Amino acid sequence: MKNCFDYQLIERFGYGMAVYIAAKASAMQRRMDACNVERKAAGRRLLENMSIDEIVSVLRRKGQISV
Repeated sequence: MKNCFDYQLIERFGYGMAVYIAAKASAMQRRMDACNVERKAAGRRLLENMSIDEIVSVLRRKGQISV
């Protein structure tokens, strides 16, 4: 999920919210990549990438986007 900003996201949420969601998704992906570097060095299982729907769900639960 390296590039999550697309027209489907714009159609679903509008341009401004799509930019916000894409920025949050990118930040989450960078954190997961950093964790995976540490986990790989320690010989542990790597974290899986999140889908856009999972990210939207997290943002809704936190109250950062409207339902």
